Amino acid sequence: MIGIEIEENKKYNDHERDYLEGIKLVVFDMDGVLLKNRNSWDVIINRSMKKHSYGENMVYTFDYVHRNGVPERLYEHLTESKIKSYLNLNDMSSNVLRTIEYLKQRKVKTAIVSAGSHVFAGYISELMGIDYYIGNEVDVDNHRFVKNVDPEKKDVNVESIQSIFGIFPEETLSVGDSFMDLSMKRKSKYFVAFNPSSYRTMEYSDFTVNSTNLYDIIEKLVVH
Repeated sequence: MIGIEIEENKKYNDHERDYLEGIKLVVFDMDGVLLKNRNSWDVIINRSMKKHSYGENMVYTFDYVHRNGVPERLYEHLTESKIKSYLNLNDMSSNVLRTIEYLKQRKVKTAIVSAGSHVFAGYISELMGIDYYIGNEVDVDNHRFVKNVDPEKKDVNVESIQSIFGIFPEETLSVGDSFMDLSMKRKSKYFVAFNPSSYRTMEYSDFTVNSTNLYDIIEKLVVH
């Protein structure tokens, strides 16, 4: 009889689990999570060139442009307003707004921590009502790229956001697609691998969601 009761309770709990209980902050990576494209800098550099004339077949990561810069003539095409125009909203994962609105209803703060474009992150935050964002930038006046987010040390940014909102690591959930995004796990109770780029990312995550529909994260974490 006791064994049957335990089994019944287990079934009930499986249908009622809510991993967002007690979570007050959800931190999203941008490239590969909020955006389907995994490299916003490659999009920006190629759009700024208009044609693939500089370094054809080259994939531009932030680390590359941070170390090497770009031809002088390109900086005039890397102003905030021009970068903003390079964002294709059709590249956004589906149901981002629905996901953010659900979290707002639960009084959960949301943030973007991305080694991608700070301008892209700001534009998405403005459109979707995300509470905080930080990404990497172009200093057009001084012709250099500014690293605000080290992808291997995103926990530093997460900790800063927690300090701003008075939230603790055990009240934080982070979402990323790459192995380096797991650095956020150091300051999070849970890490969700969304549309993961590698098996290793899934291996070290608490949850995996193979999808481009952001709301599937909610469906995974909250079962009624």
